[in-house]
Amino acid sequence: MNTDEKTLRLLKAVSYFTDLAPTVRAAIADRCQSKSFRAGQFVFMEGDLCRHLYILESGRVKFFRTSAEGREQILKVFDRPGDTFCIPSAFCTGRHIVSARAVTETRLCLLDLDMVNRLAQAHPSMALKLGATAGEHMTHLVSLAEGLSLKSATARLAKYLCELAVAEGAESGKEIRLSRDRLPEEELASLLGTVRVHISRSRVNLVQAGAIDLTRAFVRVRDLKVLKKISEGK
Repeated sequence: MNTDEKTLRLLKAVSYFTDLAPTVRAAIADRCQSKSFRAGQFVFMEGDLCRHLYILESGRVKFFRTSAEGREQILKVFDRPGDTFCIPSAFCTGRHIVSARAVTETRLCLLDLDMVNRLAQAHPSMALKLGATAGEHMTHLVSLAEGLSLKSATARLAKYLCELAVAEGAESGKEIRLSRDRLPEEELASLLGTVRVHISRSRVNLVQAGAIDLTRAFVRVRDLKVLKKISEGK
C-alpha cells in the first residue's frame, strides 16, 4: 500500500470526514503532510503557534502540562489511529495550550488550518463533527479534574481502564486484554495524579476485587461491572 492509499484509508476512519465525497477526501489527502517523530520527541510545546490540525497515524502521543517545580501532569494520551487533536488551539486560542510529546515512534498527519477552515465552511456536517470532537475532549478534561479532586487512586485507575475497555468493545461482550506496554506505571501515575507505588497498590486492589487479572504482558478485564462500580467509588 503506497503513502496516498494509507492516507486515504486513515481519513476514512476520521469521523468528521465520513460524509465527504471520495473526491474531496482525495484532495485532502493530497494536501496532508505526513511527519514522523522519535520516542521522546516534542510534537509541539505550550505557547507555540498552532498552524495544523493533527491526526494520529500510528504510535502514541501524550498531552501534558508541567508545573513550575517540574512536575508533569498528563492530560490525555492519544493512541488510536484517527485520533484528532489540537482543535481548541486551532480554532480558539491560536496557540497550543498544552505540550505534546511522542511516547513511542509516532507518525502524524498534519492538516493545514486554512484548508480545514475552508472545508468546514463548505461542509457544515464536518464543522459540527469537529465541534463534537472538541466537546468530547472537554468532557474528558472535566472528568479528569473531578477524579483528581474527588476520587481515590484505585477509583481513578478503574475509571481509566473502564474507558479503554469500552473503547475496545467490552460492552459487546468481547474479552478485553490491554497490553501493559500501553499502561506503564510512570505514565499512569502522571495521568492519574499520583505516584507509581499507588498505581501498583491500586492494581492489586482491582485484582483482589475480581475486576482484572494481570499477566506479564496484559491486563485482562475480568468483570466490567465490578470495574465500573469501583470507578464510581462504590
